[in-house]
Amino acid sequence: MGAPALILDFGGPVLLTPFELVADQPGTPAYDLLHGRGPLATPDHPDPAWQDLQDGRITERAYWADRSREWHAAGGHEPDIRAMIAHLYEPPRRELIRQAARDLVCDARAAGHPVAILTNDLRAFHSQEWVDRIEIVGDVDVVVDGSVEGHLKPHPRLYELLSERLGVDFADMVFLDDQLTNIRGAQALGITSVWFDPAAPDGAFTEVRARLGLAEGEFDG
Repeated sequence: MGAPALILDFGGPVLLTPFELVADQPGTPAYDLLHGRGPLATPDHPDPAWQDLQDGRITERAYWADRSREWHAAGGHEPDIRAMIAHLYEPPRRELIRQAARDLVCDARAAGHPVAILTNDLRAFHSQEWVDRIEIVGDVDVVVDGSVEGHLKPHPRLYELLSERLGVDFADMVFLDDQLTNIRGAQALGITSVWFDPAAPDGAFTEVRARLGLAEGEFDG
């Protein structure tokens, strides 16, 4: 058996969430709509729709479709997800990627671990030009995108495609994702899985490093 593979969800573990990006946009429709919601909601200011997503009662696409309609009603752009995402994520820039994710990918590859991105929404939410210009996508061995494949996590076929293309068994993967339904889907297949909490990201990166046998900053410089 070779080194276990590192499998990263893209939006959340690698790419900053919309909820984080609006922090410096007070007074805008995006701020009013997304600040303090999703994984950054608190017991005093809950986000019931996000909890429905975590409990599997709605899909992630349904959650964002509702937010885009609210965005439009509040004076934002067209009532579709891509327009809202483009407003937040254009132009592609280094600051959109978590430095901890960038370091993890670099260290994993240096240590001989296969690295893949397993996402539902890369091409659904972003243009091909944007994908080509975001540097970390080109630093991994395999990208499996549900919006291209016709299956979305947690459907088992998406994990199977990842295994086939990466040439790695489920038992030899460590998977990081911010959606509990995707974590449960992976665990049902025997994939070691770590939940990523955008409100406290350091813990998840530390756990993944431990499961891969990577020390913090082991391969820096």
